[in-house]
Amino acid sequence: GVQQRLAGVCGADVTAFMQCSHSLGEDPLHALRDVRALAPTRCTDERAHVVRCVARTLTGRGGGYEACSRAFEEATRLEEEGGVAEGGQSGGQAVLRRSWACAWKHFRQPLDQLFITAEAMGECRASGGGFRDTETANEAKFRGMWSGTAL
Repeated sequence: GVQQRLAGVCGADVTAFMQCSHSLGEDPLHALRDVRALAPTRCTDERAHVVRCVARTLTGRGGGYEACSRAFEEATRLEEEGGVAEGGQSGGQAVLRRSWACAWKHFRQPLDQLFITAEAMGECRASGGGFRDTETANEAKFRGMWSGTAL
């Protein structure tokens, strides 16, 4: 789902932000969960990369995707116009704040799970692929032998 897609695309940015925050003794989760002000952090460039990556990645139709499309487009355009860092320009900071607030409002659960998982693992990366239900696959092999039995 959303968390898996974000981990695959934005994993390196999330990991860089987490490592920067920890190296400076900050709580990365606090810096991302404070949506109104984007809590102060000394890792502003890394957090700006995370916000812009999330905006670039969460595209689709319906619900939160359409509700955030304008804010996400602004954040993506900001990146294309020279990659202004979070603190580099007051207008750029406002754009990132709006984009993050919308993302957090509509995609809070997958974003929160993404950051908690990254925090626990020490890095953010997508799992090895899709869900593999090997037990059901093995049962399917023997289904013909089981037909007509009391099982």
